[in-house]
Amino acid sequence: LFSFILCQLSSLAAAAQHFRQFADSIRTAARIPALGYAVVSADTVLEMEMLGTNKINTTMPATLQDNFRIGSNTKAITCTIAAILVRQGKLSWDTPFFSLFPSLKQKSNQAYHQLTLSELLTFRNNLPKYTYTNATPRISDITGDETSQRRQFAEWLLQQPPVTDTGINFSNSGYVLAG
Repeated sequence: LFSFILCQLSSLAAAAQHFRQFADSIRTAARIPALGYAVVSADTVLEMEMLGTNKINTTMPATLQDNFRIGSNTKAITCTIAAILVRQGKLSWDTPFFSLFPSLKQKSNQAYHQLTLSELLTFRNNLPKYTYTNATPRISDITGDETSQRRQFAEWLLQQPPVTDTGINFSNSGYVLAG
């Protein structure tokens, strides 16, 4: 029994080292000052670690007690829901946006007429760059209940001129439409 327990503990220590090295390689490659991760089961935190520094260009180590913004978590949730719908066969990655919302197509810029779910979720589209810091549309331009506001914003977004640079287009626009 002692040998079995010792063997199990050694394999956990080896796995923990593997997770740490893997996470730190991601942090280093992406030039992220700090990265926290957790390995969890349904009812247990198996490992939790914070790597790197708590501020860029410093040597002060990041700790599990440091506060960090979690960023655009809505994107991860939107992708997860989309993947579930794809797995259930309710959507496909190639589902055209306007097949789901045909009434939006007439007023939309033609450059967007072929958009697919995959393009919306992978930043591979020519939608305008948009973040919450944009000056337009103004809050007063979008009215009604939440459903009406979302529709009005989508209509506005689809009428904007497309970006002309090619490649990956880091913008919240695709996620707004996918959502």
